[in-house]
Amino acid sequence: RNDVVLESLETLLKVLKECSDFNPILKSAVGGVCASIEIIHQKTKNREDIVKMTADLTARAQELDNLKDQGNSSEVKHHFEKLARKLESINNQLKKKLGHSTLHRALQAGHDAQEIKSYYQELQAAYDQCKTGVLFKIERDTTRILKTVIMSKLKNSEQAPHDVGPNKIPCLDGTRVTILKDIMKWAQDPSLNASSGYWMCGAAGTGKSTIAKSLCLMLEEKQLLAGSFFCSRQIQECREYHHIIPTIAYQLAYYSHTFRETLERILEQHQNVALKEPSIQVKELLIQPWEVVMKTKRFEGCSPVIVIDALDECENISEVLKAMVPAIQNRQMAGLKFFFTSRPSNNVSSCLEIGSKDSNSEKMHMENFYLHNVEKSQVQDDIKKFLQCQLQNIQITKEQIQTLVNSSGKLFIYAATTAKYITNVGGYEKQRLHNVLSLTQGPHAMHVEGIDILYNQILEEDIPMKKQSTIERDTSLKIVHTVVSVASPVTCKTIACLLGYDIEVVEATISSLQSVVYINKRDGKIHIFHASFSDYIFSAERSKMNHCDQSMHQVLIEKACIDMMSQKLHFNICNLPSSFVPDKKVPDIEKKVEKCITGELRYCCFSWAYHLGKCMVDEEMIELLRTFIQKKMIFWVEAMFLLDELPLCLEIIEAALKVGIVSGSGDNTVRVWNARTGAPEGDPFQGHSHSISSVAFSPDGERIVSGSYDKTVKIWNAKTGAPVGDPIQGHSHWVTSVAYSPDGERIVSGSSDKTVRVWNAKTGAPEGDPFQGHSDWVTSVAFSPDGERIVSGSDDNTVRVWNARTGAPERDPLQGHIGSVSAVAFSPDGELIVSGSGDNTVRTWNARTGAPKGDPFQGHTHWVTSVACSLDGERIVSGSDDKTVRVWNARTGTPEGDSFQGHDHWITSVAFSLDGERIASGSFDKTVRVWDAKTGAPKGNPFQGHSRWVSSVAFSPDGERRIVSGSGDRTVRVWNVRTGAQEGDPLQGHSDCISSVVFSPDGKRIVSGSYDKTVRVWNVKAHAPEGDPIQGHSHWITSVAFSPDGERIVSGSADMTVRVWNAMTGAPERDPFQGHSHWVTSVAFSPMGNRIVSGSTDKTVRVWNAKTGAPEGDPFQGHDDWGTSVESSPD
Repeated sequence: RNDVVLESLETLLKVLKECSDFNPILKSAVGGVCASIEIIHQKTKNREDIVKMTADLTARAQELDNLKDQGNSSEVKHHFEKLARKLESINNQLKKKLGHSTLHRALQAGHDAQEIKSYYQELQAAYDQCKTGVLFKIERDTTRILKTVIMSKLKNSEQAPHDVGPNKIPCLDGTRVTILKDIMKWAQDPSLNASSGYWMCGAAGTGKSTIAKSLCLMLEEKQLLAGSFFCSRQIQECREYHHIIPTIAYQLAYYSHTFRETLERILEQHQNVALKEPSIQVKELLIQPWEVVMKTKRFEGCSPVIVIDALDECENISEVLKAMVPAIQNRQMAGLKFFFTSRPSNNVSSCLEIGSKDSNSEKMHMENFYLHNVEKSQVQDDIKKFLQCQLQNIQITKEQIQTLVNSSGKLFIYAATTAKYITNVGGYEKQRLHNVLSLTQGPHAMHVEGIDILYNQILEEDIPMKKQSTIERDTSLKIVHTVVSVASPVTCKTIACLLGYDIEVVEATISSLQSVVYINKRDGKIHIFHASFSDYIFSAERSKMNHCDQSMHQVLIEKACIDMMSQKLHFNICNLPSSFVPDKKVPDIEKKVEKCITGELRYCCFSWAYHLGKCMVDEEMIELLRTFIQKKMIFWVEAMFLLDELPLCLEIIEAALKVGIVSGSGDNTVRVWNARTGAPEGDPFQGHSHSISSVAFSPDGERIVSGSYDKTVKIWNAKTGAPVGDPIQGHSHWVTSVAYSPDGERIVSGSSDKTVRVWNAKTGAPEGDPFQGHSDWVTSVAFSPDGERIVSGSDDNTVRVWNARTGAPERDPLQGHIGSVSAVAFSPDGELIVSGSGDNTVRTWNARTGAPKGDPFQGHTHWVTSVACSLDGERIVSGSDDKTVRVWNARTGTPEGDSFQGHDHWITSVAFSLDGERIASGSFDKTVRVWDAKTGAPKGNPFQGHSRWVSSVAFSPDGERRIVSGSGDRTVRVWNVRTGAQEGDPLQGHSDCISSVVFSPDGKRIVSGSYDKTVRVWNVKAHAPEGDPIQGHSHWITSVAFSPDGERIVSGSADMTVRVWNAMTGAPERDPFQGHSHWVTSVAFSPMGNRIVSGSTDKTVRVWNAKTGAPEGDPFQGHDDWGTSVESSPD
């Protein structure tokens, strides 16, 4: 018995001491209790009770020891300290009793049962109280963690709120007073008929974000700010539309306890709701929880406000607005107000202006405020206060301040950039002030000339052309171009590693440019002060020598990412001791990961697929990727696992692998095919009511446009196949050809109504009047690479070039074909126009003069129906009714190898991939085929799915992901190039055959032309039409093309005209380009976008000034039959 007790005491002492290692007070108290129990054991005769007591206390102590590891916090330690004090108190009482002879005699006589029981009960109660407290704490922690895990399912953006990040600066005190007062008046208006939505629209640089920041601070002071989201194209999670609603819901959950409880219940039942479409997000994350909040009447008499800034900097923002705005206007979130800011973007305004002037009381209107319409004097008073504050530490006169104010016009960004520039380098303030005052032109209220001059001045001074060698200047510009091209802000070290420069060179360049960029002191990453700087750098027209060719620079960054990962990724990159120990249990694992996977390598691991999706893939790139995948991919996955980003791997790989071809068919459907495997991606896009004549991807690959014999153009979401907006109507006959402008903003369509039309790619509204001039059907249309010109081909045997902005012909028709011109295209540099004709020949023309270059390319035995240039301008591909595809040397006109044979019917459309390695062809045999451009060998099986002829095919702008096809089945289809699988359902909407399809330059939209006389623009991602059909042609649309900047669409038509349309609104940009005497069969823009070339069944090719619509020179004559296809050379 004695051994048992001593053993129990030793166990008790050991357990309790272990349990109390982190608490010296408890450790001492436990020792005292054990000593007292041992004394009682030695003295008493009731040893059985002592054995039971020690065993029970040991078990209780063991329970506490187990709980210790689950709740090691200050509150748990507090409970153990209370136990220690209780044990000490009980023990002190016992010691006093043990010191009295009465207890000694009782113990020895065995009459100690009551004393032992009392002592035990006190100990038992002390332990139980401690255990209860610890368990309660653990339960609360577990519940909190569980709720945090549930809330984390929202995947909210941590960088979007107004109080995160250093560049969200409020207005200077005393400025913007009236504007802020009016907004606060709206925010605090408690009346039932007060608007729940407020949209502040302003041109770039007018101070929208600073006003939004000030508003947030003022609302916070009144406890009315329920959430904020500041969009930013620089930060991935702030430019992706699917983050907006979950982030707002997350912030509302911390604003309202009731909202949070309801939201948690919803997320428990629907954990993936944050990944759903915006319409579902709005319903389940906002409307349903808010309805519960309103029942509590917690916010009666006041309305919390959500602030969403810079909508135009968020990709596909219309997807969110289309779901959110109707909910606001229909009072589904009554009691909650929304404040929006954006530039005057058609993509935004078309959503926010809905119902703005609706007098129907059942529908809440949206308040509109146009910041650029504020009185100039009021704006300049505020700019003056700002400049006086910013320049108070330098010598400057009132007259000089006023000169700077006048130069700023209404642009705060001009004033802010000027102030940064002057004060950026100590000691040079006087000289820099003189430089700015010497600038001859200030900006107008709505124009960019002034800020461009300022940006030119800054770059010229900090990257001087005259003072630096060519190498030094190129180095500095590459650094600037990288800052504006990266997927997310990076450090100077990352840029140095990507470009192979010394970090000191990068730091010196960035330091000299602190009037346009800044370094975040928290993480050392470089940010752009204002989005207008990126706009400037990416515009060749605006930035001239400072211009960044985005596609070329993305190639440079992508290769650098692949090189770095290939060099630095290896097995067990963090040198972990064992594969059998979970990473999270490795001591200091976070430090090891941070040390071994550096910031620059981390950027490459996260962003290589982003850059791949935005660059041209050449042979060198393909070889780099092949080597990386074969040798380093597994180590990349390991690194992503260590970075706790394994789920992101799948998204990155999917983004890297998507390559598509789109085709249109006589079965009225559009299909998208995988260019690698030939498999259709998803179901056919259905909606056209007649054959599809033309299809094209938008430049960003997100949308597909199709033209059809149902006289309409449709825009489709390239992924889902859903139509984007209504069919674009305007042509009075078949739409024969469609194309996106390079910037994806416009769609051009050609029609058998003899006209070319340009449509706004966002809204479907015509841009200007139809381009008239062709005397027969327009068979093919295309934008020039710069988006300034449209080329059209026609059954009048001519090619015409039109000014894409005005619709005026740029010269006389290009004549020479003796048959209908069936296909036209610009070369990538805009210097050549290529046309194919029913006279069985291909011709090239000088895009400036209209003169033919060399003799016709002869070899086909039947009509040439389609032509295209390789990106380097060295080769031309042609398709023919002789069922073959041919590749020609663009300079000599000699065929390169034998013809490609495999189709068993006429070839209707051909296209080069961006890397020039593959050719896609569509045919009357209802299939799309992909060929090796060098050998002519077919790549994979034919893409099958259309139920009628394929009328038009185009690669997505990345050249690797998707192919879009338009068909006589009235549908547009999007295909995955690698797998051949169809992406989403067919894009349906045209009511007749689709004649022409093309992607917008950014690949996000597709424009289609149709025999239904309409042009349609489709959202590639949503598989839905964007806006209404673009209408204007009076006959079939035969050809469409985007301008290089994507802002305009050119269309050619059987109505003998070429038309240019605003790709955002669908509105005609000017009158039709008229001049062809028969159908326009093919149109294309020059690479610079300032000219349009058209081919016609009048046997001529014409070049038009894309801005004015005036013909440039005489028609190109020489074909002896219809011109069927035209294209510009890359130069």
